[in-house]
Amino acid sequence: MVSALLARLVAVELCWRATSSGFTCGNGCVISSYAVNDATCDCTGCEDENVWTCASCAGGCPSSCGSFTYCISYAPSPSPRRAQSPSPSPSYSRNTSSSFGLIVGIVAIFMGLVCLVSGMAVCIKMSEDSGTNSAKSGLQAVVIGGPAKVRNFGSLQLVPLSEEAFSIVPGYWARSVGNLKNADSAECCYHSVPRDRLSFDELFYVSFENIQYFQALMDRTYRPIATQDRACPTKAHVKTPGGCPCVRPGGVPGLPTGFQVKRVIRVEDSEMFNRYITRREQIKMRGSCAPPDPAFFTSEAMTDGSMDSVLGELSTDLNEVYLWHGTQVRAGLRIAQDDFKMTFAGSGAGTMYGKGFYFCESCTKADEYAEDEPGGYYKGMRALLLCRICVGKFHYTLDREPTAIDHFHSGITDSTIGDRAKSVNTYREVAIYDADQVYPEYLVIYQRLFQGETIQPLQKELPFLLENPLYWTNEIKDLIQRLADGSCSGELHQVNQVHRVEDSGLWCRYLRWKRRVSAGGEACVPPNELDGNPESGHVLTDKILADFHGDEAISVENMTPGLNEMLLWHGTSAEAAKAIATDGFLITSSFSHGRRFGHGVYLAEDLSKSLSYCKESDGIYYVLLCRATCGHIHYTEKKHALEAHVHAKSMGKTCVLANPDKKGPREYILFSADQVYPEYIVEFVPKGKAKFTDIFVPEMEDDR
Repeated sequence: MVSALLARLVAVELCWRATSSGFTCGNGCVISSYAVNDATCDCTGCEDENVWTCASCAGGCPSSCGSFTYCISYAPSPSPRRAQSPSPSPSYSRNTSSSFGLIVGIVAIFMGLVCLVSGMAVCIKMSEDSGTNSAKSGLQAVVIGGPAKVRNFGSLQLVPLSEEAFSIVPGYWARSVGNLKNADSAECCYHSVPRDRLSFDELFYVSFENIQYFQALMDRTYRPIATQDRACPTKAHVKTPGGCPCVRPGGVPGLPTGFQVKRVIRVEDSEMFNRYITRREQIKMRGSCAPPDPAFFTSEAMTDGSMDSVLGELSTDLNEVYLWHGTQVRAGLRIAQDDFKMTFAGSGAGTMYGKGFYFCESCTKADEYAEDEPGGYYKGMRALLLCRICVGKFHYTLDREPTAIDHFHSGITDSTIGDRAKSVNTYREVAIYDADQVYPEYLVIYQRLFQGETIQPLQKELPFLLENPLYWTNEIKDLIQRLADGSCSGELHQVNQVHRVEDSGLWCRYLRWKRRVSAGGEACVPPNELDGNPESGHVLTDKILADFHGDEAISVENMTPGLNEMLLWHGTSAEAAKAIATDGFLITSSFSHGRRFGHGVYLAEDLSKSLSYCKESDGIYYVLLCRATCGHIHYTEKKHALEAHVHAKSMGKTCVLANPDKKGPREYILFSADQVYPEYIVEFVPKGKAKFTDIFVPEMEDDR
């Protein structure tokens, strides 16, 4: 691997030397090898990317970019697998006064790489354009990073709910007994439910209306007490009993005066829930457990009758309770997907009562261990896991007691309650030594509030966006079938298979485009208001999603209606679907279908319209279900408008909505490939014609 890396560096130097005399930036130019060119400069160090264009880079980047910045231009190759073939070959340009100096620099960088990131590979993946030359290629989709993953949901092996767990699933879950039963049956018997309906591993956004309950729970479990575990924000003070001056009430910035909930995610995992219920039954067999005195804050908060719409019924005789656990947003998402791991137990906050998982009844105490991401996407954002916990029989202590875990190992107790609230007027904590006694049901993302700051009303249309979407799995085929049936005006088709596209490069480009539109601050007029009748013309997919279990069950993460973000269809062929999933959409001047409304990516809300563009392959029709941010829409009722995109752009619009003669079917024409993320490849077949296909089975990589 070391020799291969050195050879790669030498090859780059030779390529630079061969092309340094004459360089011209092409349409597909990648700047600094970390970001995608979009007619703005992405050079490292540029303070205003909107000023420097690609041409500026070709002529020499501004001094702030650094002398090592280079551009890569390429011509499309016939196949992504042949991107490294000699013809056509990439050409490189650099700004340097000496090739010898560059070689020395390369050697230095190489040694640093060996020491710091041995074994790391850097891969630049280029997009393809079949049948057109670079001069006519127009905008191109360029991805930096590893290859896209296409996940086949039919191949996932999940553990179904046990019969015991099935009877205890909370009624507000998408997989509750009420939602699993047959519509024609008054009752739901465990053995009558198909195995695949009992098997799930899903994350759901809690509905906007229910976020208020989590805000209320944080408000009720807040206590204005600092401890030595609250880190000094200036790092000027070491651990101090009662907290350093910076984090005490009245300090700068002081103790948070409250917390603002931004988003809540619910975890529904059949295997994880099975383990929890099995462990709970083991504790139950040992007899009832003495309750803590006083009761936990969270238990008192649950006496509010409205909380039962988001919190499950608990076995109080087993000391089952909801408690907080502070963490980072990314770490919280990992726990939500993969459960707590004993390997990391105690790694964040020590082991006051032995190696285990620590939970608090007060969100203020849990917040001490919640960290944000300075300089990152989640800057200022923190996370608390609200976990369902079976405390069982507990060892009670007032002092620091690392050997408390021995009571658990001896089988005497199931957990430890450390009552520092009674001994030093701070907080009680619960230590759990078996991950199966914990079910991380909710991830609460929030911000700290300090003196003078108040909770601000959340905007339903512009929710806080996670950097990456939630990935739900097993239920998606059923949901897309319902979506297809509800948005198809013609002959209904059956969903054969669903493949999820997972490509961080494409997703980051899409998210970046959304941020730019959002930063403008100008409201986007929704489609249903553009025809002069606000009561008509609603986007079909939006209506179906609203009708089917709301935004919780469909879990349409990161959707921002205020930016006219929606799910739309795009009919294509199997080969084109694979290419789009790998490299994104390609906007060119030549198309396989007529373009009546100018250049752009054509999407439809009516599945029948998209199916009309499909090229059938062995009885299968391939349609992309895309996430699209339309932004500011130009509306037209003309039958043809070949220059619609030009007219729309002149008015500052980012999309055309074509509704010929006000009769439809309506089409959305988006001007930038970055406005669209091809989230699913859906195989459709005529009703009753399901078949097995392996076109999207991942290929084995060559290790040579």
